[in-house]
Order: sequence, then C-alpha cells, then structure tokens
Amino acid sequence: MRNFFGGSLRFLACAGAASALLIQAYAKPSLKGTDLLCNGESFFAASNIASELTRLAQADGVLASGQNFGQVAVSGVPIGTVFTQFKNANPKPKYVVTDGGGIDLMSNNCNTGDTNCALIQQLKNTMIQYIAEMKKDGVKAFLWMCYPDPQGSNWATLKKGQDIWAVEAKKVMDVTTAPKPLWVDLRTSWAGHYSDYTQDGIHCTTAGGTATATAFWNALKADNYAFFDTGKVETINKPSNSTAAQSLIRGQVVSKNCLSLSLFLAQPAGIAIRVSTVTGRTVATSAKRELIAGFQTVRVALGATASGVYCIEVQSGRLSEMSSFFVR
Repeated sequence: MRNFFGGSLRFLACAGAASALLIQAYAKPSLKGTDLLCNGESFFAASNIASELTRLAQADGVLASGQNFGQVAVSGVPIGTVFTQFKNANPKPKYVVTDGGGIDLMSNNCNTGDTNCALIQQLKNTMIQYIAEMKKDGVKAFLWMCYPDPQGSNWATLKKGQDIWAVEAKKVMDVTTAPKPLWVDLRTSWAGHYSDYTQDGIHCTTAGGTATATAFWNALKADNYAFFDTGKVETINKPSNSTAAQSLIRGQVVSKNCLSLSLFLAQPAGIAIRVSTVTGRTVATSAKRELIAGFQTVRVALGATASGVYCIEVQSGRLSEMSSFFVR
C-alpha cells in the first residue's frame, strides 16, 4: 500500500476541520466491448457472468449500448487450454477477467494442504506463463477469480485441491506487478448464499452469475475506476457530510489510551491508519490486510497522549479520509 501519510496540507486540513475527504479520482473510463475479455472454463462459459458484466458497465455509463464484453471461455478445459484461449484471442483485450485450474483439480491426488503437490506446482507455473503472455500482449490489468467452495460430499476431492490452489494462486498475485493484478475471492462473496448461487455445487445459477458479476464489477470500478487507470488523476477535497465521505469512517471513540474506529468498506480491502499531532508528528499507526467488506471496528493503541487535537487518516486503496479527535 502506498504511503499517503505525508505533506503539511493534510495536517492543516485536520486542524481546520473535524473531518475532510481527499480522493484521487481516475477519469471514468469509456470502454469498448473488445477492451475486456472473460476467459476460463465452464464457470464462465455456462453462466451469465459476461452478459451481466456488460449490463453493469452499460448501467454505469462505462460501456455504450450495443457493445458487449468478449468471452472465449470453453467448458471442460484445463488451465493450459485457458492459456491457449487467451493466446488465440483476436483482438487482444486491454483487460482480462479470468480463472483456471478447476478442471485440473477435479481428480487431484494432493494431500490436504500440500502446496508442493506436483499438480499444484504445474498450475502455478502455467498461471505465471499466462500472466507473462498477457503482459507481452499489452494487457493493462487482469482480475483472477478464486473459486467459491464446492458444495457437497461428491466434490470433496475438488475442494481439497481448490483449498491448496487458492493459497498458491494468491501468492502469485501478491508478487505480480504487471499487468496490474486484482484478486477476487468468491468464497467471501458467496458466503451464506450457496443454496441460491449453485444447484450442482460448482456452477452458477442465474442468481449466482449475477452475484459473481456484481462482485467483479464492484472490484473493477472500486476506488474511482482505478483498475482501468486512464492516467488522468485529479484530487478532490470534499466535506465530511458528503456521501463519499461515508464510505470509510463511520464513528470513533477514544477511551483508556485506545482509539476505536468504526469503518465501512464497500469491498474486501486493506487499510492503513495514522494518528498524528496537527504538526505532523506520528503518534500511532496501524495496518490491516484484506478486511472483509462491511462494517469493521479497528482499535489503535495510542499510548500516553497529552491533551490536544489529534489527526486521524485512514487509507483504503486510493481513498483517504481524515478526521480528528480531542484528548482532554
């Protein structure tokens, strides 16, 4: 996470107002149907995910009416074929929404939790080659989907393999810098809704496809469409009573040298918190990785603090909100 905790302007803003919001906003993208490609196996090919992504993009004014995002997914193919499907795609997209490995893991013989299993390492190597090919072909950013948990005892072998693959695929994403990576874990999005989102335990119902596409689109357009990175950035300063300002800090309580912040995250994300004096001296910091979406309470130990006004800055992705509190 980039360090936004610098510069005297933030501390002047904190001293002059109880709460302010600084947003680095990318220009809203204007996409063509050929700009984004869905690639994978039956999770995409047998579902309404691509058409729902198209609908959501059109509803947000990002994709013109009559334009449709592309898809080259084919049911029943291993990750090596998913890779080949991308290599054969013409024209090449700027953005890719993809997965891979589910078919390979159907009959795996890996031991539970064994990340050194030969099949898992084979999947990892193919994923790395796939990402390198996307970079070579000019893809700017890609979303990699972590499968939802297979449901039912008949999919126990698949679930065992997917549990291992989720760990290794995330490791690959964590060290990828180009194309820009975006990890979306459907185990979080589907939690509590499996009975609605799948009938056979592994594929989407219509409701499951819509929910999946919504999770993808929310991630793609998060932080003012930063995924699409148009290169045009502006800084907006908004008062604390704005709707946008409600997206992070919802409340704060200071008690016994501890600051408790009530935060709201529109999607799973990491956060960084800095508490400082109005002159910029750091009092305390805290960082959390991959908090789930929704309301969160985060506590920051302040230690012994003198009376006075203190600044709080919370950053999640490209969104940074400031507030303040007084110690008597």
